[in-house]
Amino acid sequence: MRSVMVFLLIGLVFAVVHVAGADSNAAPDFTLDTLDGKTVKLSEVYKDGPVLLTFWSTWCKNCPEEMKHFQRFYDRYKEQGFTVLAVSIDGTKTISKVKPWITGRRLNYPVLLDRKGDVKRLYHVKPVPHSFVINTKGEIVYSHVGYRAGDETAYEKEIKKLLKQSAEQG
Repeated sequence: MRSVMVFLLIGLVFAVVHVAGADSNAAPDFTLDTLDGKTVKLSEVYKDGPVLLTFWSTWCKNCPEEMKHFQRFYDRYKEQGFTVLAVSIDGTKTISKVKPWITGRRLNYPVLLDRKGDVKRLYHVKPVPHSFVINTKGEIVYSHVGYRAGDETAYEKEIKKLLKQSAEQG
């Protein structure tokens, strides 16, 4: 009898922990301004297709190389509903460098300005780059911190998988 009670108690604890963590992969919603003054709300973007949300800065050593790959993904998959949202975490001292930095690298996906760092804190971003792949349900399906050559392969794999799922559903 005692072993049955222990078994049931363990099962109950597991069920509570599992349910409590069910929404832990939900992408926190936010609204930020773009470089050109438009407003973007994350939940309005991912309903149209998967999103690669990347946090970066002008002083980040690895961001240029990673963002170059993200531009290729954007060019390749945007017609299928995919987008990139690049959130600049530059503060007051470097925010003026964001637009020339983006223009000089010929990046044309949406760049958002997190002037106060609210969204960075919401996503628990510390070092950059830090990126997330979000599906059309608003769930984070992949997350990665840093960049090394070859990391882009995992991102593209996730993007293709989500685009395939979207095509099968719609």
